[in-house]
Amino acid sequence: MRTRHHTVLLVAADSGGRSQRELGEVLGIDPSAVVALVDDLERDGLVRREPHPDDRRTRLVVATEAGRARLAQTLALARSVDEDLLSELTPAERDTVLRLLRRIAP
Repeated sequence: MRTRHHTVLLVAADSGGRSQRELGEVLGIDPSAVVALVDDLERDGLVRREPHPDDRRTRLVVATEAGRARLAQTLALARSVDEDLLSELTPAERDTVLRLLRRIAP
């Protein structure tokens, strides 16, 4: 899964749904560019578009159960890679690296 696809899935799963405009802000890209990412994820059954409860002109991108399962798999894999990569660091150094990574890849 590509980084931007992963970020869309992560945000959609974590927030209970976001508009394409909001996803564009998170990714730092134009909302129109988000359409292709959401289309890809929707085609794979990982997200769905739902009506916004407060704005009938807006649709929310929401993670499906399959999307949440895929996200859990990728996060588990990332953790195992993190453990291998960070094994030579002290606990304080690991915390610093992980904190910095979370700032650039939420």
